[in-house]
Amino acid sequence: MMQHWTRQAGVPDGYTLHGLRHTFGTYLAECNIQARAIMEAMGHSSMTVTDDYVREANKKRMAVDIARAVNEREAKRDAMKRRTAMRVVG
Repeated sequence: MMQHWTRQAGVPDGYTLHGLRHTFGTYLAECNIQARAIMEAMGHSSMTVTDDYVREANKKRMAVDIARAVNEREAKRDAMKRRTAMRVVG
């Protein structure tokens, strides 16, 4: 039945119910939806699985924040190098 429903919905071949559910849970967690609401939307009977989604979303968020901080620091360093080079007067 899942194959029939996914075709009706225009979902490409190869997607599974588990994969779609996982994507949905991940999406909710990445949108900062409260864990309790994710648990209820996913139909989990306990917070154990839901916590995994939230934990993974938090890891991604931290990685993005770290990358952003490093990029900002590098940009500031590069800007300082350019300013120094422009101040040289002969």
